[in-house]
Amino acid sequence: MSAAVSQLSQIPSPETIRDATREVLSRPEFTGPSSWEQIVIALLKAIGDWLNGLASWSNQHPYLARSLAVILLVAAIGCLAHLLYLSLGDRLTFGRNKDADPVPRSRWQILEGTAINWREALEVARRMIDEGEVRRAIWIAHRVLLGLLDEAGAIRLAGWKTNSHYLGECARNHPWYSTFAELTEIYEQAVYAHRITPPSSVESLVIRVDRLCKEHAG
Repeated sequence: MSAAVSQLSQIPSPETIRDATREVLSRPEFTGPSSWEQIVIALLKAIGDWLNGLASWSNQHPYLARSLAVILLVAAIGCLAHLLYLSLGDRLTFGRNKDADPVPRSRWQILEGTAINWREALEVARRMIDEGEVRRAIWIAHRVLLGLLDEAGAIRLAGWKTNSHYLGECARNHPWYSTFAELTEIYEQAVYAHRITPPSSVESLVIRVDRLCKEHAG
């Protein structure tokens, strides 16, 4: 009898057993996947099911699957070639003679009908400032400077290029770079951020661009 009582006294209390059970179940090997892991597992399972379904469809329609694979391959090659053209197109001449291109006509087209040459465009910019159209004056002066830099060989005009691309293309030691950088910053603020620079500052920049235009023409 005493032995049975001694054994009963050695049995832990229910609370101790519950605490020990909780401690064991809280270990990493007993915890289930987190919500993020569940999402990843579900995504991988969906991709696996899709691939299995695609494989099954390919087995049932081998000729159609082969045609689709060829179309996707050609599309991928086309996309890659287009990206390479965008990256390197401005550096490659593709055998064309640069001197044979209609340079003045193509450069003046960036003015979009505002004027037929740089000097006339700058006169329009001054008139825009007087009429309170500061944003338009900034746009014109920026286009003129882009055209002048293109004529000077500092950049190459291309419709897909951004202002940041032109700034990176122009050498920092170019004598016009500081004016170009300042005008580009004002252009970005006026056109995209809708923050207008005081007309006096814009007029000063237009005068500087006009001076560069005269130096380039001379």
